[in-house]
Amino acid sequence: MLRDMAVIAAECIKHPDRRAVWSPHLEKYVCPDTDEGRTVPLDHESRTHPPLSSQFKLVFGAATGGTLLFVLLCVVLTFAAGKEPPSLMTELIRGLFSLAQIGFGAVVGLLGGKRLNSNDG
Repeated sequence: MLRDMAVIAAECIKHPDRRAVWSPHLEKYVCPDTDEGRTVPLDHESRTHPPLSSQFKLVFGAATGGTLLFVLLCVVLTFAAGKEPPSLMTELIRGLFSLAQIGFGAVVGLLGGKRLNSNDG
């Protein structure tokens, strides 16, 4: 299951602007408008791996980007605050870290939900 989630994440990052379907012969996601994608039997696609729409990839990219941004802000602000940060800075860092945790949960939830959406899960 983790491997399948990693494959879905990799496809979302590599080609965020196009729809993708699973090719059983190539064992990877391909665009249905390419020659590789036209050979994919439609009944096989829905049984083994869910198709990835460009909308799903957009939401996944936004959640991943936001999570990375909040983690980066936490690290930078922690180093900038020094050893004795003011309480307001500490609360700001904690708030940003909470947003990073929420984003991580969203990313894992999107990947897990998409993986479990297939009928063989």
